[in-house]
Amino acid sequence: MRRIAIVPLVTLGLGAVVFAAQWTGTQPPPDHLADGFEAITEQDAKRHLEYLAGPETQGRGSGQPGYQKAAEYVAARFKEYGLKPGGENGTYFQHGSLYRSHVDSGYVRVGGETVKAGKDLNFGEVYHPASGEAPIVLLRVRDKGSDLPEGTNLKGAIVLLSGPGVDASIRIDVRQQDPKMILNVRSDVPKTVWSIRQRAPERVRLQGTISETAAGALAKAGGYTGFVSGINGLVGPFQVKTLGQASFDLKVTSGEVKVPNVIGILPGTDASVGQEHVALGAHLDHMGTDGEQTWWGADDDGSGSTALIEAAKAFSKNPRKPKRSVVFLAFYGEEMGLIGSTLYVNNPVLPIEKMVAEFQMDMVGRNSYGIQNGDPNRVDKEEENRDTMRLVGSKRLSTELHQAVLDANRHVGFRFLYDSEDLWQRSDHYVFASRGVPIAFLFDGFTPDYHQPTDTVDKINFTKLANAARLFYLAAFDVANRDKPVAKDVKE
Repeated sequence: MRRIAIVPLVTLGLGAVVFAAQWTGTQPPPDHLADGFEAITEQDAKRHLEYLAGPETQGRGSGQPGYQKAAEYVAARFKEYGLKPGGENGTYFQHGSLYRSHVDSGYVRVGGETVKAGKDLNFGEVYHPASGEAPIVLLRVRDKGSDLPEGTNLKGAIVLLSGPGVDASIRIDVRQQDPKMILNVRSDVPKTVWSIRQRAPERVRLQGTISETAAGALAKAGGYTGFVSGINGLVGPFQVKTLGQASFDLKVTSGEVKVPNVIGILPGTDASVGQEHVALGAHLDHMGTDGEQTWWGADDDGSGSTALIEAAKAFSKNPRKPKRSVVFLAFYGEEMGLIGSTLYVNNPVLPIEKMVAEFQMDMVGRNSYGIQNGDPNRVDKEEENRDTMRLVGSKRLSTELHQAVLDANRHVGFRFLYDSEDLWQRSDHYVFASRGVPIAFLFDGFTPDYHQPTDTVDKINFTKLANAARLFYLAAFDVANRDKPVAKDVKE
């Protein structure tokens, strides 16, 4: 799930028959949907998710190799289940473009001391080759929340930014002075990796990370031998020291990279409804890897992508098919701002105005606990949320769609929560709703693992994940098989 600004648990019944995974008080599915319902299993879900949130896919960052491997895996499952390719040139892929760059080599030199890009110097988002000369300034900050000293002038300088007081506010103050380059001094320097954006920026300030050892060497070459890390030697809140002139040169590879949505289609059986269709969606991407650390994204949104695969299998295995077509959509770029879903609505495989409903799954595998969405007045307990699910947006455009989800839930047994409308604009369902498509969005709530490297497969409640797939299989089949589309009977 896109950010604006979830305890390890025991999975139940992985070896049991499918109905054992339903919660208390549920009814068996309708006979004509039972084969598909029973095809959804926790065992298969676990197998899929262990790949999608595992070492091969490295966090599925859009534009990174791991995302492409995940997309190929989903496409292979769609092909296995007999779905018609919905992408370009007979494939399951609909490609969009992102822009990426990589610093191949570079250096910063002061006097006779040269620090080369690599072990001691790393550059982040640099999109164009750069070279030149500039004064180099050491700026050490002792206290968080401090303001730059009056008269500080960093315009056009290379800034070595160091100290325990370097926080968001001081970084903003430094950037506002328009320096040529900012080098953050750290004890460890991450590996240089590809930087990826939606489009090429016209201008990006040069930023990087430099080791304490290398920063000290540059300072010494500039005539200052008193540089030490931390607060040692800092008498006041700041130390500003000009170290003379520096030269730099950065060699950069940059350009477009193609990244795919994955699209599979189950054709409808009734020609009278023409191109009317229902869509099921999940975002396949997460935050990827920086070369040192990986954000695995097991719940966000490996769980939704896994549920999408299992729902596709259910439709495939069920002998009876719905009247309308069903389109299965795995999106890239959600974490970067709903990019893949926006690409799709602007270039749909079937007309958006013929989309009867869109069912979105984004984080459907955890038991929420802790503060919810940053609101200290909403604190969940894990033991109270083993069978809960947020149902978001289903009443915004169509009460019939909402009722269809409630009817399907008789066979699954979620306890729905309706307190997450503050998530309305934060996942891919929103771009469909903004085009007038009725949507239903499943979301399990937050835990402290949200957008952290600790969002891992071992913490997933596979009963919950499989039941999310079962719920939307039943609801989507119902909506796709009706004589008339669900009514848009809610006035915004």
